[in-house]
Amino acid sequence: MPGDTGRATGRITSLDRDDGRVTIDHGPFEGIAMGAMTMSFALMGDLELTDLSEGDDVIFQVKRGRDGSHRIMEICSIPANGRDCPDQETVYPDNPPDQ
Repeated sequence: MPGDTGRATGRITSLDRDDGRVTIDHGPFEGIAMGAMTMSFALMGDLELTDLSEGDDVIFQVKRGRDGSHRIMEICSIPANGRDCPDQETVYPDNPPDQ
């Protein structure tokens, strides 16, 4: 059975800072049964979008809520943070992105 949290990489296609939502064209998730698609996600807690821009490649983690929706609990811009993104080696075990 799939878990409640998953991690994926993708590219930000739009940001809505006022509503705390980000749309990501992402690959398949590790940890949950979700394939590649473009999807809008809400943010959990006090997570902010201030350091993110449209077009950024990101690593992000989502958690499924009681209502069944997936919310971003962690997100990291690969261009801005490179290898400092959490678990980048897990997401890219054989071929990390160029820095």
